[in-house]
Amino acid sequence: MIRSLLSFAVVLGFSTAAFATDDPYYQIKSYKVTDVSAKYAAAAGATTMAQPGLAETCETGMQIKPLVSGQQTSSEVNPLNVLEVYVDQIINIGKKIFAVIEAGRPVVNIKIDTANALPKGLTCWSDLSGWNIPQSKVYNVVYYNGFGMEIVNFDYRLTYTAGGSADGVGQYITNATFMPANLSVAWGFEFNANAAIPSILNTGTRQAPVAGMQMNMDWKVTSPLAHEQATESYFVTGANTLVELE
Repeated sequence: MIRSLLSFAVVLGFSTAAFATDDPYYQIKSYKVTDVSAKYAAAAGATTMAQPGLAETCETGMQIKPLVSGQQTSSEVNPLNVLEVYVDQIINIGKKIFAVIEAGRPVVNIKIDTANALPKGLTCWSDLSGWNIPQSKVYNVVYYNGFGMEIVNFDYRLTYTAGGSADGVGQYITNATFMPANLSVAWGFEFNANAAIPSILNTGTRQAPVAGMQMNMDWKVTSPLAHEQATESYFVTGANTLVELE
């Protein structure tokens, strides 16, 4: 009797697996990414202006002296009162990887995770001046299963502020981030997304630096039968340009 029940369970397990393998509901057939910024245009300005980013004030009480690597502070200036900022050495003061969607839920931080392409020597974007108005773009990701049903619908917002300079030298980037704007996931599927900032570089010259930042939105969709991953890449510059990379 026990042997018969075990045999039945094995057969049932195989038939269930075979049925699930052929079930179009759990298949991941296609996806598309669309710029839907116009849909969010009314709310975009209020959202991007509210980015806290790095420390909102810098009470260093020190004079900024923009330097190119290899230069020395003038002996006529007391070095104790000078904040040496190496304008041609651009670094990311902020997050390199942070979760946007985790365990199927949007990640909402009180202090939003951001990346910042700033000159070496600074710890706060407010030490720079001449920032442009924050920019925002919203993209929509939709996945479909074998029935053509929509199984994932995810809107994410890319925001950044560009153009800040150190006493008129350079163009830098602050408060660059991805934020979830909308998410719906069908039963039986799991969706996760992370933001990644793989590179910061100088797209200008040593004397007139222009920060460049690659921003990736990585996500994965899983079901009992399928696992799909994808990445959308963008390039932002201190000259206030955003390019969608192929």
